[in-house]
Amino acid sequence: MDLIVVGVDGSDTAWNSGKAAARLAVATNARLHVVTAYVAKSNSLDFADVRIDPARDANRTAANAASELREIVSDITSNAVFGHVAEALTNEAGTLKADLIVVGNRRIQSATRPLGSAGAAVARRAPCDVYIVNTVG
Repeated sequence: MDLIVVGVDGSDTAWNSGKAAARLAVATNARLHVVTAYVAKSNSLDFADVRIDPARDANRTAANAASELREIVSDITSNAVFGHVAEALTNEAGTLKADLIVVGNRRIQSATRPLGSAGAAVARRAPCDVYIVNTVG
C-alpha cells in the first residue's frame, strides 16, 4: 500500500478516523493524505472586519489535523478540496491514485443504512478500497 486518504472536518469522529488512518499508514508503510472538503465558493466574503474564506479555513483544518497526526505517521500531506465530502474524498483519491480511503460511520440512521450518507456515498463512488472506522462506539 502506498497512499491512504482520510477526510477530516474538525469533529471528534473525524479525528478518530484520522487516527485510525494514521495507524494504518504506519502499519502498511503508506503515506497519509488528509483532506477537508468545503462547499462554499472559494471567493472570499467580507463582512465589516471579518473575512470568511472557506478554502483557507478548510486548508487550516486539514493542515492542523495533519500536524497533530504527524505524531503517529511522519509521511503526511494535507489539502482542502472543493465539493461535498464524498465527492471531495473520491476525487482526491482518484487524482492521487490512492490505495485506500478511510471514512467514519458516524450519524448512523437505521439498520438498513449503517454508514450515514457521507460514508455510503464514498463507498459507492470510491476509485479504490474503503475502510470504515467505527467512530460512534
